[in-house]
Amino acid sequence: MELNLSFPQLRALIDGLPNKVAAAALPIMALAILAEMLVIQARGGRYPWQGSLVSVTIAIGHAIAQAIINGLILGVIAATVYQFRLFTIDVSFNNAPALVSLFLLADFAFYCEHRCAHRIRFLWASHSVHHSVDHMVFTAAFRLAWTPVLSGVFLFYLPIVWLGFAPQWVFGMASASLTYQFFIHTELAPRIGWLEWALNTPSAHRVHHACNKEYIDKNFGGVLLIWDHLFGTYQAERKDIDIIYGVLPARSKPANPLVIAYEELWDMARDVLRARSWRERWGRMFGPPGWTA
Repeated sequence: MELNLSFPQLRALIDGLPNKVAAAALPIMALAILAEMLVIQARGGRYPWQGSLVSVTIAIGHAIAQAIINGLILGVIAATVYQFRLFTIDVSFNNAPALVSLFLLADFAFYCEHRCAHRIRFLWASHSVHHSVDHMVFTAAFRLAWTPVLSGVFLFYLPIVWLGFAPQWVFGMASASLTYQFFIHTELAPRIGWLEWALNTPSAHRVHHACNKEYIDKNFGGVLLIWDHLFGTYQAERKDIDIIYGVLPARSKPANPLVIAYEELWDMARDVLRARSWRERWGRMFGPPGWTA
């Protein structure tokens, strides 16, 4: 197939940047944060002001990094893959089968990426930013990596583009998933067990963010939890376990966004440089977090 990317085509793809989905939901997110803040204080709790401010700062850094690199990811890499697509699948809000198929494929891609991000240290070095919170409030959802290329997230969606779904629809669906996931970062919602047979919930996501040994590496789903049920990674929240948020090994939680954004990458690079063999270097980068020779 001949590669033919004209400037108007690239411009159309860039104009369809996926973060527009999240941007449209920002007013609702702001109201949700305010409501959560008021409810926590009305109940006599202490809202984590400092942590939330750090999360918002990290969100700004993430948005800047995405704005810089999205042209490359969406307008060049994904557009190139789309030129070699197997089929041309017309996705629109009037084409329910294609839209549902795209939703399921994108949600499964998220599950695969998310699980890999917890099991491969090179990917975890970026994803660990999201797990650096010590309180589960809506603003925790804003802690996203400043290294969009190194995180490798976009790679998991490229097979869907190759199948024939337009890049702006694929990454737009991914962005819509992240928008939904914003609303599951809270401790105010109780557990609704039957709902977790299908949907990701605040209770299930609290489990995912926990570093208790009973909860580690569970509930990787984005919108759906059916993948976790299918592949044995589902874990219900238990009343007899007090959730501890954060990452392992336990260490002081920095308040500096730069440290949070790059600490794990720095630690990984240091471990690779100190490694005594190529096998150990490989393990330090691509083994699971905590890998030892």
